[in-house]
Amino acid sequence: MSTQVFGFNELRQILVERAGLSEEDVVDDPDATFDEMGLDSLGLIEVQMAVREKYGLEVPEEDADRITTVGQAIEYVNQRLAAKA
Repeated sequence: MSTQVFGFNELRQILVERAGLSEEDVVDDPDATFDEMGLDSLGLIEVQMAVREKYGLEVPEEDADRITTVGQAIEYVNQRLAAKA
């Protein structure tokens, strides 16, 4: 049984509070891309920093470059948290 620690609500909070997106721009769709939501490269760096600060996870640049959708981001963080536990 997997416990999802990092979900859409956590991601939305980071995207709005740290990356500066509006609540309306952040959609609860695993296939939605950060590009479609208007997140730029600086916003992506803010997301990486927030994940590091809140969850203690470093997100290597090569991993960050491959994460382009909401679903990928949630899955990635949860996999890393599970491996860390």
